[in-house]
Amino acid sequence: MRIVARRYAQALMNLAAGENQVQEIADGLDDLAGAFQVSVKLQKFLAEPKVSQAVKEATVTELLQKTQAPPLLNTFVRYVTRKLRIGLLDEMRKVYHELADERMGRAHADVTVAGPLSAQQESALKERLEKLSGREIKLRVQIDPSILGGIVAKIGSTVWDGSLRNQLNQIHQSIMEG
Repeated sequence: MRIVARRYAQALMNLAAGENQVQEIADGLDDLAGAFQVSVKLQKFLAEPKVSQAVKEATVTELLQKTQAPPLLNTFVRYVTRKLRIGLLDEMRKVYHELADERMGRAHADVTVAGPLSAQQESALKERLEKLSGREIKLRVQIDPSILGGIVAKIGSTVWDGSLRNQLNQIHQSIMEG
């Protein structure tokens, strides 16, 4: 299903980029996906095959009015509903955000540290990762005492492992190899 969601998200990205609304559409998708995720009843209702398509479309249109979605997103979501793909909206949102981040030169850095970082340390780390990657970074920090110390940072498929655990493993390997 990720392939289908990717196709729809790519189409939405192309339309949004053409109208300079990439971030506005991303924000609107977050609002809509949040509304869908909060209501399990709504999810079940939209997935129910016995409910007529016209009723589903009317419900989605009402939700779109309440969230004040941008017109482009409004049209897109109604189209997705007609194509019976509204259940993929959250996956489309995730893919759209990946595409938007790529287009806008942003990246997410998953950072693992042994203990909590101060705001100053987090800021310095963010700045260093931005220099290394050449992109604007959004940090996601996890605490894992098993790394003993140092830091493990992952941006996309690139991993920088400066953990004490990794350094000890490297020393161990070099001793074992002679």
